[in-house]
Amino acid sequence: MKTIVSKSAIVFPIVTIATLLQFCAPTASTSTSNAVYEEDLSIYRPSYTLEDETVAAENSTEESYTSTVEYVTPTNDIKTELDTVLYRIKKSRENIKYVDGFSIQLYSGNNRDKANQVKVKVYEVLEEQRPRVSYDQPNYKVRVGEYYSRLEANTDFVTLQNHFSRAVLVPVKIKIGD
Repeated sequence: MKTIVSKSAIVFPIVTIATLLQFCAPTASTSTSNAVYEEDLSIYRPSYTLEDETVAAENSTEESYTSTVEYVTPTNDIKTELDTVLYRIKKSRENIKYVDGFSIQLYSGNNRDKANQVKVKVYEVLEEQRPRVSYDQPNYKVRVGEYYSRLEANTDFVTLQNHFSRAVLVPVKIKIGD
């Protein structure tokens, strides 16, 4: 048994759905107005009147001015508690001698002459930086700068990376104080 579906039975729901979707689509407003918006808000502004003492103080000379304001002690003062907390933070950080940071390592190898050549070339590239050659047996390392964050080191790192392809940003301990 075959069911025959007429063409109008298929077309009618499709046309109905398309029509509904057309009316549900968002439209942009194209109306414009040339009217100027004006509103008087002065009735809502607070008005202040000068007290007699203020007017009298302005009229009198500086020599005869006496203050009528009494000192009011604060009731919710946290100065002593705040001082105590700040003192404890300071005491807990007294023993800290180093902070985590970054340095740019340009060379790591066992050739001392090559390390010194890299050091000389760094003076040419970055005049304001002082490269250091250190010997961690069996390698010589050439490092430049002490930076507290990667972002701070980024400018010098990009500059040095153009001249030294093996430049790398390494974490180091930076001595603070003295």
